[in-house]
Amino acid sequence: MQRSMQIILVLCLLVVLGGVPLQAQEHGEMPVFRGRVVDVSIGGSQPNHEEHWETQVVKVRLSSGPHKNQTIIVLNTLTGHPFFDLRVKMGDRVLLQGDFSGSRAEYYLTDFERGSPLIAVTLLFALSVALIGGRQGIKALVSLLVVGIVIATMILPLVLKGFNPIIVTVGMSSILTMLFILFIGGYSKKTMAAISGTVGGLITSGILAFVVGKASYLTGLASGEAQMLQYMDASINFQGILFSGMIIGALGAILDVGISIASAMEQIKEADPSTDFQTLFTRGLHVGRDLIATMSNTLILAYVGSSLPLLLLFQANQSSWAQVFNLDLVASEIVRAMTGSVGLTLAIPITAFVAALLFVEPEHEGQNLSN
Repeated sequence: MQRSMQIILVLCLLVVLGGVPLQAQEHGEMPVFRGRVVDVSIGGSQPNHEEHWETQVVKVRLSSGPHKNQTIIVLNTLTGHPFFDLRVKMGDRVLLQGDFSGSRAEYYLTDFERGSPLIAVTLLFALSVALIGGRQGIKALVSLLVVGIVIATMILPLVLKGFNPIIVTVGMSSILTMLFILFIGGYSKKTMAAISGTVGGLITSGILAFVVGKASYLTGLASGEAQMLQYMDASINFQGILFSGMIIGALGAILDVGISIASAMEQIKEADPSTDFQTLFTRGLHVGRDLIATMSNTLILAYVGSSLPLLLLFQANQSSWAQVFNLDLVASEIVRAMTGSVGLTLAIPITAFVAALLFVEPEHEGQNLSN
């Protein structure tokens, strides 16, 4: 029964994903190719350049594209600004844009090629999860891959088409949560309890993010990326996107809490089959209380860590913290961290209650075996 359920879920996911185009549409951008720097020298001043600007004469051996394995020469201008400059040295892996509109191909340095180390660390992550987690680890990797595909090919396109971001995110996240918990754990009482707690915490987090965000006058335009997106398509519900991001950011932690408590309560029930509802529910809450401190800290510190340069900027300018917390950008992060923490906190009693309700045998419901 369990294996049949998993096969059916996998087929459902394949059918859903099969109807969604995975390839991005082309927007007329210049193609990008990979290469490796084989030589760098300092060139002379170029016309129309500032006096303090520096020019690198870069020889690059292309490793992709129509001129693969050929060596080309590219001029790389350095303005002295570390954010905009691309100071290369021999042996660096780089990306180049190719312009083939003229009589001869022109190449321009665009960025360092970061794919190789990213692939390596991703493979290391997958290998460690598969080796240590075994079959369950492999299922977790499959689930994570499908989550990424669904976000990229379903949630983002639906939001860009004008659908309500909160409804799309909560709905898709709830469906994915149910499917993946069933896929990993099969159909069981533990799975039903974990789904109930996770979806309950997720919906709570979404509602709270909406209510508090509205009351706090959050615009969703505090980040530079949102402002850039507004110039591209001003019809998007940016406030809804902000709330959707809060929900997605909290999903992992809420899912972790739901599964952890359901698994712990299952083990408690197996160790003491005659336990009653009140005792099992209380023990589940005790397990959840230990998780609250660690998971809430993890969630909040993750947001603090991502905002560390901004906090350092405020500290360096000796800004008033009362004014800092009132800023749209900072207030958005506070609401994000707090609503996610409330969602995972409320997932604890929901999971514990449903698990106790499902695990306790009818003949033991009226007993009280707690000390």
